[in-house]
Amino acid sequence: MDEIIFQIGSRIKEIRKKRGLTQAKLAEKINVDPKYISRLETGNSTPSIATIAKLSDTLDVEMFNFFIVESDKKKNQLIELINSKLPKASIKELNAIFEILNIMVEKN
Repeated sequence: MDEIIFQIGSRIKEIRKKRGLTQAKLAEKINVDPKYISRLETGNSTPSIATIAKLSDTLDVEMFNFFIVESDKKKNQLIELINSKLPKASIKELNAIFEILNIMVEKN
């Protein structure tokens, strides 16, 4: 459970920084103490659903974004990277990639 709370806090911090907000500014926007934002981001406090909803609205992200774990994030980044390379491949290369992928995925 502690790991999940830590990862939620890390996501809050990551998204806050992408939006160019300080902890104090985010706290002001959702009407909480800045120390509370710090505790959330370090995993020392567990946000309520209401707090997550406020963060979601303020940071302009869907609520589920706070629950994306690092492994899911890395997987999605790899999928995006692979997809960015595919348009450059020939039909023959795409067929080979598909066959390899099909074999590998069916093993699991």
